[in-house]
Amino acid sequence: MHAGVYGANASGASRWPTAYLIVAGVLTAAGALLNAGVFFISVFATDDCSPQNPAFRCTGTGILMMMGLPWLGLAAAAGTALAAAAWWHGGQVWWGLPAGALLYAAGLAATWSVMTSS
Repeated sequence: MHAGVYGANASGASRWPTAYLIVAGVLTAAGALLNAGVFFISVFATDDCSPQNPAFRCTGTGILMMMGLPWLGLAAAAGTALAAAAWWHGGQVWWGLPAGALLYAAGLAATWSVMTSS
């Protein structure tokens, strides 16, 4: 059997930081749960839609944006977190979490903007 078959001799730069991946996974799961709540709220955003109220959120594009923007923000956040882990150099991996959180918040803010459009 080879020495290092299971990564025992792997260098520090080639191993992914386990704690970081666990935290990123937990935050991604929490974001998915929050997106489910946003989806529930966005269903009711079209309650007052009528021919007399031609709001952007009542159009097909507005509805698709309300449904897709939170998931797009979550995918961008998770991608940023994984990109930070992939380019990990000497402990600088944790910057990916706040950057991902900002992208996720931008997706939620854009969704809120569509939900409250008139």
